[in-house]
Amino acid sequence: MKITFILPSVKNISGGLRSTFELANRLYARGHRVTVIYPLIPTYINNGDIRFKELAKWIRLFMKNFKFRNEVNWFDLKAEIKRVPFLKNRWIPESDIIVATWWETAYAVDSFQENRGKKFYFIRHYEIWGGPTNLVEKTYSLSLNKIVTSLWLKKIIEERFNFQVVGLIPNGVNFKLFYKEKDTLGNHSPKRVGLLYRQMDWKGLKDGFYAFLKAKEQFSDVELVLFGEKPLQKDKAAIKKMCHVEFHLMPYKEELRRIYNSLDIFVFPSHQEGFGNPPMEAMACGVACVTTNAGAIPDFTIPDKTALCVPPKQPDLLANAIVSLLKDNKRRKQIAQSGWKHIRQFDWENSTDKLETVFKEALKNNI
Repeated sequence: MKITFILPSVKNISGGLRSTFELANRLYARGHRVTVIYPLIPTYINNGDIRFKELAKWIRLFMKNFKFRNEVNWFDLKAEIKRVPFLKNRWIPESDIIVATWWETAYAVDSFQENRGKKFYFIRHYEIWGGPTNLVEKTYSLSLNKIVTSLWLKKIIEERFNFQVVGLIPNGVNFKLFYKEKDTLGNHSPKRVGLLYRQMDWKGLKDGFYAFLKAKEQFSDVELVLFGEKPLQKDKAAIKKMCHVEFHLMPYKEELRRIYNSLDIFVFPSHQEGFGNPPMEAMACGVACVTTNAGAIPDFTIPDKTALCVPPKQPDLLANAIVSLLKDNKRRKQIAQSGWKHIRQFDWENSTDKLETVFKEALKNNI
């Protein structure tokens, strides 16, 4: 099959892009002709009025795309990558399958001629955080075959918007990249607690900070390991307050694995998640996870067995879970070991099998 993935950009490190690249590589390895396309001039869709923040975001993305050489240095992408001036039909090659991967790209794919491929929309999140709610939700009614990553998203699309989902393709773990470097199960002294730094409020960073500080009241020497985006100015004071903070800016590949392996506990405080790769990666590295049960997280965890799971926006419960593992080394090791075993079933090859089947069925049945 000739398969085209349409992305808004490839510059920024994100779970959504990485997940698409993992699938693209595996489809390519199976003999399919896979092309990843992104625009030099970003798509800009709004409510008809020019909003400064949206326009500023558009300009930043354009500058990144303009400066960016046509390669992905943070991921070993085997599939062909192609930058086009615009996401317009004339710049898109003919294919059998074409896949939108973000709400704005869904409008573009919907506008393409039929010979650009059977049209799919890979919905990885309820993306109202990334655009005007009415425009994001309108994409779910477009005439595109809809694929989701989680039961949570499937329920939203089918029950709230009354449109059928043709495939549920969970994310996987690249076990060649994420694994236990030593069978220590987190025997560090002092104990190290990991937290992903993302600027979006729905990632629950404030809850994570609060929970860590509450745990630190009982375990004064516990260390915080932050990794992710460059901290906003408003967060720097809060980070400084916590003391013993180690920070890693946008780690990837082997560096990210080493960070996970240096932890005793990984905390994931999100309020909502399309999927949530970091807890899976941490589990694959043998780390005990404390997470909310938001979005897709129930799809790959067993509460109190493979991870400690609490409701979103309950930082005191998050803190209690961290403290319980810091107090009970035996239980922390049991959670880590059970999580490591359980996550083995979430392999990217299994996800690729499912996606390949969905594509073949669409071509066979002409849907």
